[in-house]
Amino acid sequence: MGASALNDTSEIHVDDQHLTIRITRCACASWTWELITRLAQTASAQLGNGSAEGVGIAHVPLTRPWRYRALDWLSQIVYLLLIPVDHFLARLDREIVFSFVDEVCAPYYKWQPGKRGRPPWPAQLMFRLLLLMFLYGVPYETMLVAELQINIAWRWFVGLGLLEKVPDHSTLYDFRKRLGPQVFVHILARLLLLCLERGLIRNVDLYFDFTAVHAAAVPFKPYQRAVLLALAINRYLDQLEAGQTFEQPLLETLRSLVIEVALEAVDSKSLKSVSPERLEKSLARLEEKVAGMPQGPHWQEPMEQAVQEAIATETLPNDRKGLLKLARNLLAVLPQACGDLHARLGKANNWEFCFGYLAGYVVDGLFGIVTAVALAIANAWQAELFPSALKQHQAHVPGQAESMTLDSAFDFPCVYQALDEAQLKGYIAPRDHRGPKGCFGSERFTWKAGQLFCPHEKPMTEAKIHGDGKVTYEGTGCATCALREQCMGQRTQQPRSITLHPTQHRRWQENRVANQSEEYKQAQKQRMAWENVFGHGNTYHHGDKAPYRSKPMNFIAQVLTIIAIDLEKMVRYGNPAAAVRQTAAV
Repeated sequence: MGASALNDTSEIHVDDQHLTIRITRCACASWTWELITRLAQTASAQLGNGSAEGVGIAHVPLTRPWRYRALDWLSQIVYLLLIPVDHFLARLDREIVFSFVDEVCAPYYKWQPGKRGRPPWPAQLMFRLLLLMFLYGVPYETMLVAELQINIAWRWFVGLGLLEKVPDHSTLYDFRKRLGPQVFVHILARLLLLCLERGLIRNVDLYFDFTAVHAAAVPFKPYQRAVLLALAINRYLDQLEAGQTFEQPLLETLRSLVIEVALEAVDSKSLKSVSPERLEKSLARLEEKVAGMPQGPHWQEPMEQAVQEAIATETLPNDRKGLLKLARNLLAVLPQACGDLHARLGKANNWEFCFGYLAGYVVDGLFGIVTAVALAIANAWQAELFPSALKQHQAHVPGQAESMTLDSAFDFPCVYQALDEAQLKGYIAPRDHRGPKGCFGSERFTWKAGQLFCPHEKPMTEAKIHGDGKVTYEGTGCATCALREQCMGQRTQQPRSITLHPTQHRRWQENRVANQSEEYKQAQKQRMAWENVFGHGNTYHHGDKAPYRSKPMNFIAQVLTIIAIDLEKMVRYGNPAAAVRQTAAV
């Protein structure tokens, strides 16, 4: 059974198996008719393989080899006529051959062409679709799918026909989950090899910094955190009671302190007026609600994991002080938001807080290609994450770099150690080592010939050697020193003492002196210039927003963000190495 319709310029017929559209010549411009005629003649000569080579006009590629079947002719004609040859996606498709994506993803797919069963969406198609999300700063995958429905250029880029069904957002989630973060890192590594071949990476001067990434989540209010903490403490005590670890009188005493301890551990001004009775009623309602949920709330599993870890590692509390210590340790690992269970509240810089993550990029100093990425929760110590990012860069880019420039957040011993192991010269902005209020800090104490001297140029004596390598030094002649008030203040009459790690303090002092040189100043100026990589990523590729609701998935988002940044630069700068070789040949 079929149906037909016609008007003065076209005719359409549809049956159970085919759709036929006939358009009269008068409905087309002359150049359009000529172009379509050449396309049909060329394809016919090539046994109908759908290639438009030889048409005689600049056009976008119409063959999409990652598809399981060829594009229909209607889609090919529309793409040929409507997508400009200089469109960014057309230039990207010409510059980069993404066939390696199929190779990298192949081990994660069981289905192969010729086998029975419904074929999955091609890996390269799914990767290209995800890439569009970060190339164009689309905030969510649902919006990405909605835009794909109506955007012709996007359909062509991913390899979909005009009339074909598009993947939904759950398919994108399954794709990300199937591959995992390391596969996307592998894809990044393959792109960086292309950058090396094209002369876009010099691997001489490197730069590293972090940027704040705001989570797609609603942080719990202090009252909610107190209720959740009280629930976790009760779960902890329930587990101990089941194991008969506590005597009953002690257990009852600890249970009576749960609400009070939870309020104190959260330590918020908004909880000062909250009565224990109100929190206890909220806790009872929450426990009743959780008991009635077959699968439990989304935060239940991480809460149970935190409780089990506390049982295995924490010292059993036997008084209020011990219970408060337990509560604070539990509070640090419990979920802090509805939506993203891994996100945390931390400082993005000296004046701004961020709820989410911190993303660190290693940037090459030639064209600003990003070579490595690290992601951590927002309250993580930035300096501790630098070595892993540096190792990732070394794995991606062969050869030995010369220098690494960082800001004062990385003026710590672990960073110096990582730079020494990598044989890199470090240009690190010095960090302030402030002393007691109104008094000299450790920056005023200097080393000469292995001896520590006070601000008045008098030697300090060792008073105590600590187990962690630190040494306490005491001053001599402090009572008659002209700088006594500036060094110690007016209240104390004791000699000035200072505790520091000699090797680390000496290295910090050397770096502080070196930063006064013109070489260091120029390196820091260049670092500030490459800050635009973060600004560009945040503005155009949503690098400062976490679209997903877990740390592993948001790490994938950051990898795709820097892939988008690097691809833009590859399209913009082309192949400098090939240009140099061509010039040399001439």
